[in-house]
Amino acid sequence: MDNREVVDKLNRLIKLDVDAVHAYKQAIDACTMEDIRSNLVRFQEDHQRHIRDLSQQVRACGGEPEVETSWAGFLIEGFTAITAQGDHSALLAMRGNEELTNRTYEAALNVTDLPTQVRSLLERNFSDEQRHLAWIKDQLNMRVWERKAA
Repeated sequence: MDNREVVDKLNRLIKLDVDAVHAYKQAIDACTMEDIRSNLVRFQEDHQRHIRDLSQQVRACGGEPEVETSWAGFLIEGFTAITAQGDHSALLAMRGNEELTNRTYEAALNVTDLPTQVRSLLERNFSDEQRHLAWIKDQLNMRVWERKAA
């Protein structure tokens, strides 16, 4: 894989993480339970770190990071804002967003000729994404929003 292809792949992931940061803001704003909010803030911070790390790798490959929101990101942020009207709906919205992020990172890692440094970075980021999704699914399965209502 040549540097231009690597840069293109990394820039697509940067845009995905930028979109996730914006979606997390909408979900965080909708949350009323501090435990959910604080975890979503940490996940948003992970996505911000991904943007920084991916941008650094793009520069190392001779490219320029593309850190603007994509059209899909505007749709994702808008969907999250509309659907996230409390803890339960915020978790549901973020589950969908994290499923997309997980699929995208997994597909990026399926490329066989990634440079070692890039693969290592993508594996770390994918590990974060898997952790985010697992926590969100766990919270949904435990129906944590019902504890506040009780």
